[in-house]
Amino acid sequence: MLRLRLRLRVSRRAFLRALGAGLVGLGAAGISRLLSAQAQGRPELPPAKRGLPERQHAWDAFLRRDRWSNAVPPRFHRLIFFDVEGDPTPEKARRLEAALRALEHLYGWGPEGLLFVVGWGPRYFERLGLEPPIERPRPLTAFETPALDDFEGVLHLASDDEGRLARIERALWGEEGLPGDDGLLSLEGVLRWRETRTGFIGEGLPHERQAVGGLPETRPVPPEAPMFTGFPSGFRKNQASEDDVTIPDGPFAGGTTMQISRKRLRLEGWYELLTEEERVARMFAPQMRPEAVRALTDEAPTFSERFEEAATKYGVVGHLQAVGRARRGGKPLLLRRDFNTTDGGQAGLHFVSLQRSIRDFVETRRAMTAAEAPFLNPAIGPRVNNGIKEFFFVLNRANFLVPPRRQRALPALPGREDALEL
Repeated sequence: MLRLRLRLRVSRRAFLRALGAGLVGLGAAGISRLLSAQAQGRPELPPAKRGLPERQHAWDAFLRRDRWSNAVPPRFHRLIFFDVEGDPTPEKARRLEAALRALEHLYGWGPEGLLFVVGWGPRYFERLGLEPPIERPRPLTAFETPALDDFEGVLHLASDDEGRLARIERALWGEEGLPGDDGLLSLEGVLRWRETRTGFIGEGLPHERQAVGGLPETRPVPPEAPMFTGFPSGFRKNQASEDDVTIPDGPFAGGTTMQISRKRLRLEGWYELLTEEERVARMFAPQMRPEAVRALTDEAPTFSERFEEAATKYGVVGHLQAVGRARRGGKPLLLRRDFNTTDGGQAGLHFVSLQRSIRDFVETRRAMTAAEAPFLNPAIGPRVNNGIKEFFFVLNRANFLVPPRRQRALPALPGREDALEL
């Protein structure tokens, strides 16, 4: 991959800052020192942008709302997985923080501009000789065999502008600059790219992009559907709040954990073999009617209290019905930020969830398995008549810690605070 060198020039901000400090006679020697600092990998550190929350994952206050106060997610997403290039060092932490602050100054914080979080996997902390604060991913059922990703980190970018995300990625890997970035965005020599996954969510997008593997050629995804399954998603009362998924104490208080699964969809049978009523039964519950789904506003009833009836009377249990049994104080454990994908020409889902602990994801996933349902009715199997598992296949899984904003650049690294001027 072609990479350009970090541009060795004095930024306008550095020059103005020098003037403001009374260094009017910066002169050739001063410029030389600034050039030398950048040449040594120590770029100017932009000031932290005002008004941004300390929690990286605090997006909701910046999102649009529909008429029922459900958060409307950014339409386009990009997951960039990486490792630290060479040994983690305080100077690399400074360069990473400088790039992230530059992004925050270049774009407004929100879907019209840019939202992002940086997460760190278990292997990163192991390289520092630390006990990872996040557990490694693992298979969670007998019938799934996902690849267990070992990326050291991930950058989740989100925006309503799809092209912007692609340009930002190219700038981060030094392939091209962005106007006004002051040469700070290139992370060449700091991070090593491993993989990129892309996707989208929102009315019209799945309909426009359904000519891919895993979907019938009849183009059945309706124009109003935000997801390939054809149903609405993201009701606020079916989601954990950002407060609910925030780590309350300890060295990473104010952060959260992030689980990312890549899923392949096989929806030919979903649309060609099942009626709308049968799809509703599998996505929601057999006690739910299609007309009730069309009337949903800010919550989808789970019918979890009627789980046994669903199995014994109807011979099918719903996805939401099973998942709805995993609660804390009556509230869901996960805040979902998942999105559709056509990566590789195949319909899929990048399931991104935030939770206080990975244990919350494990508990929710086990509830979704509905392992007791086949014992209630032999018509139900681990996949058949059991939620949506017959149509979704987990290919990859990864776990990350998302620290608070002040710790996002190489967290727990000795010496980083001095390099970041904290």
